[in-house]
Amino acid sequence: MQFVTTPIARAVLGPHMADVALMEEFLRGSDLDWTLMRIPYVVDRPLTGRYRTAYGRNLRGALRISRADAAHLMLALVGRPEAVRQTVTVAY
Repeated sequence: MQFVTTPIARAVLGPHMADVALMEEFLRGSDLDWTLMRIPYVVDRPLTGRYRTAYGRNLRGALRISRADAAHLMLALVGRPEAVRQTVTVAY
């Protein structure tokens, strides 16, 4: 599946992903306290509170997350020292 979807995603999302990479590079070079949250395809589903996270790396098989669970993690990361200047990936 990855061999099919990755080239398609690059063709469609290439310019967007280039902008994302520039934004991440800008933040990393700043003196700001930041947390980048990488989320996959967002779906309209209720809060479960059960999702996988990874700091500083991507998650294998990260295909989707509900808006409610993404928001749940965003709020949970506020004030967490281990999340400052980190990239956090979330998915089911």
